[in-house]
Amino acid sequence: MRLTWLFSLLSLHALVFAQSRYEVSSGIEFNTAQQQASAGDTIVWKSGIYYDVRMDVNTDGVTVTAETYGTVLFTGVSRLVINANDVTFSGFQYIGGYIGNLDIIRVYGSDVVITHVNIQNYTCFKYLRVYEASRRTTISYCNFENRLNLDDQNILSILVDNEPGYHKIQHCSFKNFEGIGLDEGIEPIRIGLSSQGNLDSRTLVEYCYFTRCNGDGEIISHKARQNVYRYNTFENNPVAELVLRHGDEGIVYGNFFLNGMGGIRIREGSHHFIYNNYFEDLDKRVIYLMNDSKDPLSDIHIYHNTIIGSEEVRLGGPGSNPPANVTIANNVFANPIGRLFQDDTGNETWIGNYSFGTLGITSPSIGLSNVDPQLNMNIEGFFQPDSNSSVLASASAGYPAIPLFPGMDYDHELALDVMQALRPDSIAKQAIGASEFSSAVSVQPHATEMNTGPSYLFNSPINYVTANTSQLYIDGEGENNSVVISSNVSWTVISSSNWISTNLSSGSGDTELRLTIDPNETNMNRSGSLTIIGDTLTVTIQIFQDPKSTVNVLEELEDDINLFPNPTDGQLNLQNIPSGIYRANVELVDLNGRSLVSGQHRIEDQELTLDLEKLCAGVYLLKVEFIRENGAIYGELRRKLMRN
Repeated sequence: MRLTWLFSLLSLHALVFAQSRYEVSSGIEFNTAQQQASAGDTIVWKSGIYYDVRMDVNTDGVTVTAETYGTVLFTGVSRLVINANDVTFSGFQYIGGYIGNLDIIRVYGSDVVITHVNIQNYTCFKYLRVYEASRRTTISYCNFENRLNLDDQNILSILVDNEPGYHKIQHCSFKNFEGIGLDEGIEPIRIGLSSQGNLDSRTLVEYCYFTRCNGDGEIISHKARQNVYRYNTFENNPVAELVLRHGDEGIVYGNFFLNGMGGIRIREGSHHFIYNNYFEDLDKRVIYLMNDSKDPLSDIHIYHNTIIGSEEVRLGGPGSNPPANVTIANNVFANPIGRLFQDDTGNETWIGNYSFGTLGITSPSIGLSNVDPQLNMNIEGFFQPDSNSSVLASASAGYPAIPLFPGMDYDHELALDVMQALRPDSIAKQAIGASEFSSAVSVQPHATEMNTGPSYLFNSPINYVTANTSQLYIDGEGENNSVVISSNVSWTVISSSNWISTNLSSGSGDTELRLTIDPNETNMNRSGSLTIIGDTLTVTIQIFQDPKSTVNVLEELEDDINLFPNPTDGQLNLQNIPSGIYRANVELVDLNGRSLVSGQHRIEDQELTLDLEKLCAGVYLLKVEFIRENGAIYGELRRKLMRN
C-alpha cells in the first residue's frame, strides 16, 4: 500500500513539472507557442502594448495570461476568439481599439475562465459574446467600460440553446456607457434573445457593480429562463433598470438599487421572484409590473424587500392585460418621494407588509398595514432595524415557495437576509423587509466600485496612449471629424500640416479631439498626419483628403458606382460600372500603407466581384482604376473598406 502511494505521488510530481511555460511578445510567437502547447501549459505575454493582434485559442486546457496582470495591453484591431475547452484567459487590457462590427472576445468553447480583463473605449460590435455551444463559462473580476460607438448592440451577450449553459458573471464592473436610455440596445448584459425566451439558461450574475449605464433602458436584459441575479449593486443609473423580459422564472435577490431611475421592471413572463432587495433614493418607479399584451405577466412574487425614500411601485393596473397572481409579502415600503403605489389591479395578494407614507391606492383589507418600520440609518448611511424596530418577528406565512433550478445553488428557502445573516427558522419570528436586526453587521452593498473588476485598475500598471483610428479620410472641409484619445497620461498633439488643426494641443486622460480642416484652395488630393505623444508613447493618425469625390470618373457620369457590402465578410460587389469599361486594376492598402492585394479584373455586365476571403479583419483603402477597351484610363474609385 505504501509503495502504491509513493508511486502515485511521484507520478503526480512528474506531471506537474512536465507542464511548459511559453513566453511570447507577438502574434506570430503566440501562434507558434500554441502549436507546441498541450493541456496544462501556460502561454505568457510579456508586458507591453500590442497592436492588431488577433488570438485564436484552439488548444484545450491552456492558460493564456499576462506576465503581470494589467501590464499587457492590446489595441488597434486586436481581438480574441476562444474555440477550445478548459481555457483560462487572464490579466489583459483591451483599450482604445477599433474593429468595426466585430466582437472583442468570442467564446465557443466550454469551461472557459475569463478573469481580470479590462475592456474600455473600444469601437466594436460587442465587448464579449458567449455562443450557444459554450457551457460553464466564468467571467470574473473584469471591467467593461465606455464603448465608443453607440450602435444598437449590447456589451456582454450570453446566447442560449436547448441545454442550460450554467455560465457565471461574478465580481465584474460595468461603467460609463453613454446614451439616453430608452431602447438604444446598449445593455451591459443581455442573457438570451427574444427568440430564446423559452430556453433555460441558468446563468448566475452575482457581486457585480453597475454605474452610469445610460446606453439603454435595460441594465440587464433577461431574455431566457431560470437566471439568478444576486448581491449586485445598481448605483447612479439615471435612465436604466434591471429588466425581466421574455424568459420566465427570473430570480432577483440580495441586490442594492441606489440613486437612479429605478430598480426592477418586469415586462414579460411568469413565475418571477423578487426578494431580499434594498431600494433607496430611486427617482422613478422602484418596481414596475408592465401591462403588455405580448406576454402578460402572471405569478409574480415580491417578498421581504426594503423600499425607502423612493418613487412608487407600479402594479400594472391600466390596460387590457393586467398582471395576474401577484403576491406581495413581508415588504417594507416607507417614506416615498411621492406615493408608495400606483396602478394596482385590486387582485394582488397582500401578506404581512408594512407601509409608511402616502399610499397612492385604496388600502387592501388585509396584508398591508400602516406602521412605521422604525428603521435607523447606520454608520454606512443605509437603513436597518434596531433591537426595538416594529418589523422584527412580524413576518407572515402563506406565500408560494421559491423554486430551486436543477444544477444551481442559491437561497431559495429565504434562510438568509440581504446581508446573508441567518433568519430565524420560524417565519413568525422573521423580520419584515430585507434585513434582520444585527448589532455586528451593517446593511451596505456587497458589490462596490472598489471590490469589483480588476484590482490593477487602481494602480495604473502600464502607461498608454491610443486613438480610435489610425487613418481618416476626409472629403470636404465641412465634415465633422474627431478622434477619441484613450490615455492614462498627459499628452500633446502635433500636426504635420498647417491645414489640419485641432481644438486641443495637449490634454490628459480620455478626450475627444476635434479636427478642423482648412479650405482646399487647390482642389487637389492632399495628406497629412496628427501625432499624439504621451510619456514615451507615440500614436500617429494619417489624414487623407480627396476634395473632388470618392468616385473620380467622367464629369457627365450621373450615378455613383454602387459598392457593397461594406463592411464585408469576404465578398465585395461593385455595380453600376459605366458602360465601355473593359477591366479594372484593383489594389488594397492597409492602415500602414502596405499594398496587400493587387491585380487586374475583367468587367462583365457592368459588375465586378472581388474575393477577399483571405484578407484579415481590419480597415483598408480600396483603389480601383477603370480601363476602357482601348486601354485608356476612364477614372478611379477610392473607398474606405472594412473586412469583418
